Amino acid sequence: MEAQLDIYKDAVVFITGATGFVGKALLEKLLWSFPQIKRIYMLIRAKAGVSPEQRFQNFLQNDIFQRMRSSFPERLKKISYFAGNIEDDYFGLHERDRDELCAEVNIIFHSAATVRFNERLNVAARVNSLATYNLLEMCTKMRQLQRFLYVSTAYCNPGRKYVDECIYATLPPVDWRQFLSAVKKIPEEYLNRLADYIKGPHVNTYTFTKSIAEQIVNSYRDRIPIVIVRPSIVTAAYREPYPGWIDNIQAISGIMMEIGKGGISSILGDKNLICDIIPVDFVVNAMIMMVHKAELGSISVCNASSGSTNPITWQRLGELTMKWSRIYPTRRMIMFPSFKYRRGALRHELAVWLLHFVPALLMDLRTLALGSKRRFATPIAKKFRQACLAGSFFSLNEWIFKNRSRFYFKQLIENGTFGELCWNLDELNYDDYVRRHVIGINKYLHREKFTLDANKMQVTRIYWFWIFAHLCFYMLLVYILL
Repeated sequence: MEAQLDIYKDAVVFITGATGFVGKALLEKLLWSFPQIKRIYMLIRAKAGVSPEQRFQNFLQNDIFQRMRSSFPERLKKISYFAGNIEDDYFGLHERDRDELCAEVNIIFHSAATVRFNERLNVAARVNSLATYNLLEMCTKMRQLQRFLYVSTAYCNPGRKYVDECIYATLPPVDWRQFLSAVKKIPEEYLNRLADYIKGPHVNTYTFTKSIAEQIVNSYRDRIPIVIVRPSIVTAAYREPYPGWIDNIQAISGIMMEIGKGGISSILGDKNLICDIIPVDFVVNAMIMMVHKAELGSISVCNASSGSTNPITWQRLGELTMKWSRIYPTRRMIMFPSFKYRRGALRHELAVWLLHFVPALLMDLRTLALGSKRRFATPIAKKFRQACLAGSFFSLNEWIFKNRSRFYFKQLIENGTFGELCWNLDELNYDDYVRRHVIGINKYLHREKFTLDANKMQVTRIYWFWIFAHLCFYMLLVYILL
């Protein structure tokens, strides 16, 4: 297979969701490895009283661009922004900006989404489904558009044990046209009440609205060259832009962070099932290469996942998280990192109350007694209980995501088309990767300076307190029983 056309030469790229985790990593990688790109557009909305202009300036100062500012600062000038909101018609773009996009853009990466499992249906529908429809309608007016990539999720077909790289003919619980019509016409309060009746096999609004979006995308296959990338559980970077880079606590990264702090002692899940995680830089590389495959009339799909090539179980991931959290402890550690998976909901709830809420309540009583300004622990424990329950569907079930796209990636890399990228997921060493992930959590989320001996005295004190507490508990139990 010979090297093919350089699709990024003088390309004008539009990225939705560029301020999000995946979108941010994609934008940085495009600038770093593809200097031949002419311009990258992104969409920014006003947020919390901060204007789009100020958010854009803050965005350029983000830590992810550190190596860019050091080596190629001029490339940051290729980034331009439009003020808008994906929830609005025509993305809330000014007519002049819309005309500019339609006249210039060659490649679109649509990664904007709300990934909250328990998001209200009206919000998830507007962001994940309706926005996709609005963008595709706009794409039909883009004279220079050559390729469109949609970022879906590997879990948009939860009723299937084996998920191939295709769009299944089986329709979602509702027709996408009827669903979008309902979103526009039905009051939000009533729409949210309907969620449980129309989701079908989907346990949350996230996978349901992403499934609807896939059907919308599929309906445009004869009008726009489209490809789809379906990541599984996206986690911290393996190598790029920096080992362990992470900037959010969504999904499993937030759970790993709380395990490291000792804030989680029980997780509802089956420890023997595969936990299908994928580092964000592998997702980005898949997106950059898959868009090369876009063509009219057919949609190529990539399951960006690890389970079929280099699987890891929930048990192994948990053991490694505890191991490296003890070796590289955070200053925010409140209890010694230790937890167990429990398959039974009743046993899990009992463990949550005994091991989460009771210690949290005692810590809050101590905080009140001392007049400390520390945050109360009980609301945090409640928040992560809800997060664990929301994710329990994924930790109690297992899917096999077929990934033949990896052979296509290997060809593109070996023939030099994308020689600057890599897709060696089968060689990923999880022990080393989780080490990087834990260090990344401490560095990028906790904002702690990393040293090998940092916080060792603290974890030693917490360990012996943990041992003492367990001894007291068992002695009390023996006393009650006897």
